[in-house]
Amino acid sequence: MPKNSVKQIEKDEKKILDELTKNANLSVNEIANKLGFSRQKVWRIIKNLEKDKTIWGYTAIIDDNKMGRKRFYILLKKAPVKVTDEKLNLVINRDLRKIAIKNGVNIESTYFFHGSYDGQICVIAEDIINVKNFIADMEKKIGAAYFKETNILEVLVPIQMRGFNNPNLKQLKDYFALD
Repeated sequence: MPKNSVKQIEKDEKKILDELTKNANLSVNEIANKLGFSRQKVWRIIKNLEKDKTIWGYTAIIDDNKMGRKRFYILLKKAPVKVTDEKLNLVINRDLRKIAIKNGVNIESTYFFHGSYDGQICVIAEDIINVKNFIADMEKKIGAAYFKETNILEVLVPIQMRGFNNPNLKQLKDYFALD
């Protein structure tokens, strides 16, 4: 098989993506050494993956407690109402982020999916009051008629995030400790 066949390129891309998923902090040299690739090959593949938006960005996993903040998941059920393009564009154009910032909330991720709920917004804030204010302002901006139900879940102890185990699992033992 030629070294630059489409299948081989895809295999090499997946290997590099696996390494970046395990640790996005690895240097091009470290990835090249681990995989037995040249530095130039790794750099070229990463640049192509960034260019075609396979790689959206890089991030660190941070202990929210040490930053004086908490993580919340907002679960959304949409009402059986047709969403207008204008309202949908509020989500697509990041207008929700402006509402979040105004309320002291950082949106980490937003998903629409199939299941018991239609969407989820993962946010980080100092407390639940900020999150409730964000939801109220979001409902005002988009329209409360579009939401059948919203629920807020507060993360008490993250056990694993993005494949990394929480190094402070004493919190988990404290959470399950009997009084």
